[in-house]
Amino acid sequence: MQSFGDTICAPITPAGEAASSLIRISGAGAFEIAESRFKPTTKLRNSDSHRIIFGIWNDKAGIALDEILIYKFIAPHSYTGEDVIELSCHGNPRLVSQIMEDLLLDCRMALPGEFTQRAYLNGKLDLIRAEAVNDLITASGSKAASSALSQLRGTLTGFLETLLKDIQTCRIKIELAIDFSDQDLPQIDLDAFATELDTIIGKAEKLVEESRSGRYVREGIKICLVGPPNAGKSSLFNAFLRENRALVSPHPGTTRDYLEESVSLAGYSLVIYDTAGLRDASDEVERMGIDRTRELLNSADLVLVLQEPGQSFRIDGLIDSQRILNIITKIDSLGFTVLPAPADLAGKLKEQFPAIYAVLPDELIPSSVMMDGGLSAISAEILKRLELPRELPEGPMLTNSRHLAAIRRSISALHKAREAMQGNLGYEFIAFDLIEASSAINEILGTGSVDDLLGSIFSDFCIGK
Repeated sequence: MQSFGDTICAPITPAGEAASSLIRISGAGAFEIAESRFKPTTKLRNSDSHRIIFGIWNDKAGIALDEILIYKFIAPHSYTGEDVIELSCHGNPRLVSQIMEDLLLDCRMALPGEFTQRAYLNGKLDLIRAEAVNDLITASGSKAASSALSQLRGTLTGFLETLLKDIQTCRIKIELAIDFSDQDLPQIDLDAFATELDTIIGKAEKLVEESRSGRYVREGIKICLVGPPNAGKSSLFNAFLRENRALVSPHPGTTRDYLEESVSLAGYSLVIYDTAGLRDASDEVERMGIDRTRELLNSADLVLVLQEPGQSFRIDGLIDSQRILNIITKIDSLGFTVLPAPADLAGKLKEQFPAIYAVLPDELIPSSVMMDGGLSAISAEILKRLELPRELPEGPMLTNSRHLAAIRRSISALHKAREAMQGNLGYEFIAFDLIEASSAINEILGTGSVDDLLGSIFSDFCIGK
């Protein structure tokens, strides 16, 4: 059975050849283990915290393995809050493996996220900042990285701690009124109390409102390309990636399964799916690809419906129309050399394809992979449709669905407290709702009972963090 009292170790740099690799040892036995292998031993033993020492690292049998730099951190002044040794060796994967195999004779391998979990349990990080560590490591766009760094620096934590303090102040007033109701004490000024509650609710709702794009910042935007065969889906996919990732062919059915890649748009991560052309296919493999396309339609944030001039392709009724962007591809074939205004595109289509134009959607977005800036109208419409700001708010922001769900529960409880007060239901009801509001915020900060959450949160981390 594994215990947080164990001494643990793990590489904390990625696997593979490099100039150097870093291995961390954390726990009560970290110094003893290091001193049994590092030479000169005395220099390490007598060193102060936060010192770098050069020497030879041996295995337990005394055989020299490498020249290393060793970093010593004395508890509680370390990442985990425990005694920590970090050794920087040459970045040969075989050498790292040798050192790790030898260390595991005296300590165990760290679980995914265990170093950061120990930092949380030892009070070095609150739960928001602990989660931000993993978000920063896995950020796939510049906005995700900026948001994670802001949370790591405590911006959201500070805001929520202030909000929690305000709620607790209101709760104390109510509970004092309950406990000393039989004594001759001044009554609560209900008008002032209502104003305090309204202010708290306003702050919390403003946070939620300014975090509308939070999920897209952290998780990325799922974009699904659909359309009839040869509408230009794979060409558009390659143009977004700026490389030939998808096979382009004039023959229908070339794309049998979907392709998935990520690109950056104004700092947001776009996860783009190039799908099989939707049609009645006789080929079994192609039919399977089309079935997967239909599944992707339901999970996508936006669906780009592609059709070339002279085509009409609709998916009305399959998904919410607010998630559909209708794209006219290959507009260079209409004689345009730059992206046309919507009215000019509509006029050209009506002139050349009057019968088709009559059944086209009202809002059409022009695109061409053959001209400079041929995707700019699509990019602008994606940001507009999802109401994504080009600059993130300077203050706190919710990007984690767990945080967002908890703050919404807190807001709901605060509204119930307000309604209980207006309905004269009694101070006990108000106090109960304020306790619920506080508990939800404590859950975000990790200052309440969150034992059941910890396993799921830290299991998403990489080993070594």
